[in-house]
Amino acid sequence: MIVIPPVIMYNTSNKKEKWRKTMHEIFSNKKETTLLLIFFLIEFTRGAFLITFLPLYTVKYLSLSIIIPGLAVSTHYLVETFCKGAAGWHLDRRGHSILFLGLFLSLIALLTMKLIPSSPVLLAGSALFGLGVSPVWLAVISTIAPVQKKDRASRMGLIFALWLAGGGSGPVIINFFIARNYSLAFWLIITLWGIALLLAAAFLFIKPGSIATTQSSFSPFKKELSRLAKNQAVTRVLLPGMFLQTLAGGLLLPILPIHAQNQLGLNPNQYGILLLVGGAAAAIAFLPMGRLADRISNKILLTTGFGMSAFFLGLFITARSPFSAYLLAGLVGFSYAILLPAWNNFLAKAIRPDRQATGWGIFFTVEGMGAAIGPALGGFIAKGLGTPATILFSTLLLASMACFYSFYPVERFFAK
Repeated sequence: MIVIPPVIMYNTSNKKEKWRKTMHEIFSNKKETTLLLIFFLIEFTRGAFLITFLPLYTVKYLSLSIIIPGLAVSTHYLVETFCKGAAGWHLDRRGHSILFLGLFLSLIALLTMKLIPSSPVLLAGSALFGLGVSPVWLAVISTIAPVQKKDRASRMGLIFALWLAGGGSGPVIINFFIARNYSLAFWLIITLWGIALLLAAAFLFIKPGSIATTQSSFSPFKKELSRLAKNQAVTRVLLPGMFLQTLAGGLLLPILPIHAQNQLGLNPNQYGILLLVGGAAAAIAFLPMGRLADRISNKILLTTGFGMSAFFLGLFITARSPFSAYLLAGLVGFSYAILLPAWNNFLAKAIRPDRQATGWGIFFTVEGMGAAIGPALGGFIAKGLGTPATILFSTLLLASMACFYSFYPVERFFAK
């Protein structure tokens, strides 16, 4: 008979109790709960609009060129990415009123695109839409999972799970409304965004006060950027990971549907299931992996997550049946959930508690550059060498990161 030492039983129970306490603290706090609801509505609505509605509405309903939705979506994400640093600085300086202002600008953009449906308006509206959402992630992370919180990885697990739940369900559910009427679907999107705006207005009046700091103690944005650039933890450890991991993911965006059809024999519905399986596996795993990241070395989790991601992604080249593709998609999603909370913990260690939104904004901008360059590079590789070569290149990037974080003494840069 095996006897479990009482101290081990106590520690396990104690860890579960700490996680329950974290979730209770979040959902019993009106300010944090309201912000999470706003976040879910925004990700649901934005995913529904950009991923599903806009391409179909532009080509099928307005009979415009297929180039227009592609340019509009790229414009949206580029504007959001390059405005994040400045949005974070203003968020730190002026508080959550910046979030409300951003959502208001996005609502104006959606209404304008609905009432004046033309190519120039869709492009300009998508850009304004991107500007409006640029403070959202920064406000959520700096409020729900501030860098000084000991349980922030568990909190980040919840944020990532809501992000995937909203961003994944929106593009699916909006199809049911598009099938009935494009105008109905558009007005639903606008209505949901309006609800998020009203919640953001109420959010401003919920105690405790916002994250704003006094203007007299505030350093210029360029000075904060210079401070991060001089930090060896940022330049030697974080910058390579920030850029390369989003580059590796971006490489796959333009070629995955083609590879799924030509190499795996998946039809559009089966490809949708493939994405759903990968996203669901990540969303389900984010909460327990967030708990794990609060207790285990981030170095171990990063090495494991990047290594598993590279291994299972590489196997996609050999997959030939829908079942094997679904299984690998779930394993890649699970691997992603292992590394992301730990990676976010590393980023948090380089950010000043009183400049959280600014720091996150700068980091997200660097990550966004990888996501912007990746699709174009992936397309060129696929055109010259085929889609398996693109997957192999992405696999090699992830494997090199696993080796880097395994052998390089990364944690000494973050010693307290």
